[in-house]
Amino acid sequence: MTSNIKFVEIYNRSGTPTFKDYGLREIYINPDHVVCLREDFHAANLLTEGHLPENLDPRQQFTNVSLNKGTYGQDIVVVGPVSEVHQRLYSQRELLKG
Repeated sequence: MTSNIKFVEIYNRSGTPTFKDYGLREIYINPDHVVCLREDFHAANLLTEGHLPENLDPRQQFTNVSLNKGTYGQDIVVVGPVSEVHQRLYSQRELLKG
């Protein structure tokens, strides 16, 4: 059984693409539904332009996560570089049984 992994998502609180009111929220991702990971340059530009919350480090990187939702997909943007997101989703950690 696959466990969901917690991330921080960047989302547009306004619900419209024309008004830029971005926030952060915790989400859980099921690794079995991830189709693709890629660096998100748009979010990095939003950070540089001052549209993202102020508590983010200006050097922060972002990852676009493509999810399979059955008949259609969904893209979300999470805080963190692609390599870190990949490692958190797919690291094979097993506890030793004693």
